[in-house]
Amino acid sequence: MLTTTPVDAAQSLPSGEPRLTRRRFTLAASGAVLTVAIPLGAQTPPPAARPPVVHAPGSFIRIAADGLVTFLLPTSEMGQGIHTAQAMILAEELGADWTRVRTTMPEQVAPDYRLPTGQQASFGSYGVRFWHDPLRRAAAQMRELLTLAAAERWLVPPASLMAEDGHIAHAATGRRIQFGALVQAASALPVPQNPVLRPVEQRKLTGKTMRRVDTPDKVTGRALYAVDMKAPGMLHGAVRLSPVFRAEVESMDAASVRAMPGVVAVVPVPGGAVVVARSWWQAKQAADKLTIQFKATPNDRASTPELDDLMRAALDGGAVPPALQRGDVDAAFRAPHKLVEADYAVPLLAHVCMEPINCMAQAGADRLDLWTGTQGQDNLLRDCGKAGGYKPEQVFFHNAYLGGGFGRKTQSDAAVQATLASRAVGGLPVKVLWSRADDIQQGRYRQTMMCRMRAALDADGRILGLRVRVAGPQMGREFGIPLINGVADPWSVGGIVDMQYQIPNLLVEHAVVPVPMPLSPWRSIANSFTGFFVEAFINECATAAGKDPLEFRRQHLQGRPRMLAVLDRVAQSAGWGSPAPAGVARGLAVVESYGSPVAQIVEARLRDGRIKVEKVHVAINCGRAINPGQIEAQMSGGVVDAMSVALRAKVTIKDGRTEQSSFGDYQILRMGEEPQVITSIVEIGSPLGGVGEPGVPPLAPALAAAASALSGRPVRRLPLADLGLA
Repeated sequence: MLTTTPVDAAQSLPSGEPRLTRRRFTLAASGAVLTVAIPLGAQTPPPAARPPVVHAPGSFIRIAADGLVTFLLPTSEMGQGIHTAQAMILAEELGADWTRVRTTMPEQVAPDYRLPTGQQASFGSYGVRFWHDPLRRAAAQMRELLTLAAAERWLVPPASLMAEDGHIAHAATGRRIQFGALVQAASALPVPQNPVLRPVEQRKLTGKTMRRVDTPDKVTGRALYAVDMKAPGMLHGAVRLSPVFRAEVESMDAASVRAMPGVVAVVPVPGGAVVVARSWWQAKQAADKLTIQFKATPNDRASTPELDDLMRAALDGGAVPPALQRGDVDAAFRAPHKLVEADYAVPLLAHVCMEPINCMAQAGADRLDLWTGTQGQDNLLRDCGKAGGYKPEQVFFHNAYLGGGFGRKTQSDAAVQATLASRAVGGLPVKVLWSRADDIQQGRYRQTMMCRMRAALDADGRILGLRVRVAGPQMGREFGIPLINGVADPWSVGGIVDMQYQIPNLLVEHAVVPVPMPLSPWRSIANSFTGFFVEAFINECATAAGKDPLEFRRQHLQGRPRMLAVLDRVAQSAGWGSPAPAGVARGLAVVESYGSPVAQIVEARLRDGRIKVEKVHVAINCGRAINPGQIEAQMSGGVVDAMSVALRAKVTIKDGRTEQSSFGDYQILRMGEEPQVITSIVEIGSPLGGVGEPGVPPLAPALAAAASALSGRPVRRLPLADLGLA
C-alpha cells in the first residue's frame, strides 16, 4: 500500500540551471537512487521576482534500487487530501506500482517547489490546478528515461515498451524489469526535454476514488502533527502577548517568574515574551504570572461598534478611485424601471484550527531546524532566517501534517518565537505552543467588511447597471498582493470585480478603512464575504424583478456554460421547481472562485425559532476530477466551515482586545448540526480548477435566502445569531 513518511533529507542538487540536465540526476552514495527535479520554466516568475534561494535541494521523484518510489511533494497536507491527489498524478504518469509508493516533502525551499506567486506555499487551491502539469511532466521524463534504459538493455525500440506497475514491460517477448534495476543505467542518459504524456485511455488512477494515503496513520494514531513532535532535551515555550493589538513591551520583570518550578528562560519576542520551561504547563503558569507592561497604542479603545461606524461612514463617503468600471453606469441609473439597494456586513473571524499554533525549533550555530506544519515555507524561511541570522540554505524544514490550516498557518509567528527561544537557551530544541485563548485573542483574523449594492433593473427584470462599494481594510497589501488598477485590493474585492454575471454597466469601488488587528487569509479569502454580498443581492434582485432565482441567474449568465452547468445539476439534485417539503425553505447561490464554479441549494426549516439546515445540494465543475471522493469530502468541509460562520461564529472587539477566548464563545458547528451534503461533480471538458476553497462562498448566501423565506425578513448581516435565528 502507499505510505507516507516523515521528511528525510533530499539529495542536494545544483541551483540556477535554466534547463534540466544530466547533472540534475544523481546516484545516492548509500545505494542507487534516481532523482529528477523539473524546473517550472515559463510557468514561474523570472528569478528576479522570486525570493533568492542559494541552495536548491531535492526532486519530485526518487526511485531506489529496490524499486521503492518516493514522491517529494510541494504542497502541505492539512486534511485536503492533496498528497493523495499529487501522488496519483505522479504514479499514473510514471507507471508506478501504487503499493510501492511513498510520499514525503522536501526539507528545504527550492525554486522547483514554488508557485507562480514566487512562494512555496499551500493556499489558493493551487495543489492540483497548478501542480498537475509540472508533476505529470516530471513523471513522464522519468518514465522515458527508464524506458530508454530498458530499450538499450534489450536492444528493442523504446516505442515497443510500456511502463506499468513499477516495471518496464516488452509485450512481444513477455519480458519485465523493475524500475529499480534500471536506476543506474537511466542516470547516465540525457534527460528527455519533450516527454510524451500518457493518453487518457492509459490512465488507471486519476478519475477514481482512491483512499487517502494518510488515512491509515490518522485513524490508528500513528500520524504525526507538529504538536506531536519531540526531540531529546526538548524544552517547552508558552507565550505571553499583548492583549491589545500591535502593542509592544514597555517593561518586563523576568525575575518575577525565574524562580518558578521548571522555568529555564524568559525570552523577549515581538509583542511579548516566551517563557521556556521543562514542561508546557510549567511554562504556561509562569507566562500567566509574568510581570509585563505594554506601551499604550492608538488601538487601546478600539471596538467593534467603532469599526462598524467607520465602515458605514465609508459607504456614505465621497468618490474613490474605481476598482473596476465598465459601460456608462450613470446613464443606467438615470431612469431605471426599478431600483434595488441593500447594505451587507460580515464580522471578523478567527481560524480556530483544531491543532493549535505551534512550532519546534533548534537554532544551532549555522543551521536552523523547524519542526512544524506550515502553509507558508517561504514565509518561515524569510522571517525565521531574519530573526535568527540564518541564510536560506541554513534553514531546514521537518514538515508534519497540519491539524487544519485555513490560511492561518501561512504565518510565521510561532516559528519566529521558537527560533528566538532556542537561540536564547544555547540551541536546545524548544517547542512553542499557543493555547486556544492565545490563538483566538492574539492571532490573526479574516477581515470585517461592509458592502453597498445598488442595481438598476430594466422593464424585463435585467440588471442594467450595478454599483458596488465595499468598505474595509486592504488585507492583501500587508502580504504584498498587487493592487487592481493600483487602487483595489483583490483580497477585498475578489469575487466582485470578476463576477460572472453579464452586467453591461458596472462600477466597483473599495473605500479603504484601516483596522487595528493583524489579518490573515481565511478559507476562500475575499470570496468568503464577497460571495455573500453578491449572491444575497442577486436573490434580492430576483425577488424585486418577480422572477425565480434560478431563472434570474440564467438570464444573466448567458455565455457562461460552466456556471449554467452547475446550476442545472444542483437544481436537478434538489428538485428545484417542485414544492419543498412542508416547513422547508430553499435558498440558491452560485459562485465561481479559484477556477471552479460551485452552486449550492440549502434546505432549511425553523425549529424553536432557530434555523436548522437539513440538506445542502452542491454541484462543482473543477475540470477533470482527480480523486472524486476527496472532492466530495472537500465540498462537505467547505459547507461545514461556511455554516459555522454563517450561523454563529464571530470575533468582537472591546478596548482594543478580542472578547472571545474559546469554543464556548466562538461557536463553530457541532457534529449533530451537520446537514446531509449531496455533491455532484460536473465534467464538461473544462480546465482544472480548485477544490479546497470554492465550496465555502455559496453557502452563506444560499442559507440567507432560505432564512429570509422562513423568517420573512432579509438577511443582510452575518452571523444569523445576531438576528436571533441561530
